[in-house]
Amino acid sequence: MSPASEPIPATSGGEPVPARVRPAERYGDDRRGWPPLKIIAMASLALAFVGGVMAIGWRLSNPPFTVQLRAYEVQDNRNVEVTYLVRTKDPANSVTCVVRARDREGNEVGRTTKVSATGRAEQILQVNLRTSARAVLGEVVERRITP
Repeated sequence: MSPASEPIPATSGGEPVPARVRPAERYGDDRRGWPPLKIIAMASLALAFVGGVMAIGWRLSNPPFTVQLRAYEVQDNRNVEVTYLVRTKDPANSVTCVVRARDREGNEVGRTTKVSATGRAEQILQVNLRTSARAVLGEVVERRITP
């Protein structure tokens, strides 16, 4: 049965029961709503939050440089060759990268620092890394703009 077709409860005399009313003088008026100043403050906070999230997203999606590992090759028990690509938005900047090698257990067995040349927006760098034991992995672990 739908609510519209439900019978209205009746008193013993056959008259319908009046709807329940909440006495405003006892409980207060619940139809007040929010004051305009509170609405403006909440809207301002919401806009500031959305603007902050958008600014952070824009900054993270447009970094000043990117570094991408292209390949690594274990040459022998003491050498690993690591190749990576560096792209900068401003060719006047150089990028400093820390390249490392790790063994089967994950221990670091070699580390070096390489600085890219200025004047080129995109360049492929190759590092021949000496290791203290046989490496199974070569990677670029740190990167930063060199002033």
